[in-house]
Amino acid sequence: MTLKEEINRPVKADNLIVFTFFLHLLFVLVASSVPEGQFFFWLPINLTLEAFIMFRLLLLWRRYSKSEPRRYNSLQLYWILTGLSIFAMIPFVRAVYGSVAFWPFLVVTVFLFLLSHLWKERIASVFVNPGKTKQLVKWPKALAVMIIVGIVIMAALRFTPAHPNLGISIFIYMIGGFMVFFATPFSISKERIEELIDE
Repeated sequence: MTLKEEINRPVKADNLIVFTFFLHLLFVLVASSVPEGQFFFWLPINLTLEAFIMFRLLLLWRRYSKSEPRRYNSLQLYWILTGLSIFAMIPFVRAVYGSVAFWPFLVVTVFLFLLSHLWKERIASVFVNPGKTKQLVKWPKALAVMIIVGIVIMAALRFTPAHPNLGISIFIYMIGGFMVFFATPFSISKERIEELIDE
């Protein structure tokens, strides 16, 4: 079966809204708890973000679940991964909150999300275009480098007066940044994916 035939194969809409909520809720609690302190300040902020995601998923369910189930499944996966990346990046943003580094890192975080959406078609083409699949090897290599850098940072910060959870916060931030680039291609329509296959 070709990729185009697989894309056009009839599917059912996967209703993972409840699963998404509880998965995100786990990340919300961790993002509000790490690093320690100000839990009740960050919890409402994170829950507001989660409420927006759930509201968006419900709207998408009503719009696409019956008429375009494949489109809904793709968008649902996009929001699941995007939510996970947001809540993975928040602990480090929290760690620098109140310092001079807060606003620069907040801007960097927003920039990463914007950049991932600007590059979503370029990323998607690597996965679906037969002429570009050789570039796929870069993804596990990039992840491996990120993991090594994260471990080195965590180890180095153990010997400084920094907060004990700062290293893990930076590591999770990096994984969240990687994840958002993986999430954005799922927001592309089926028609555009078919065009990318042939480009």
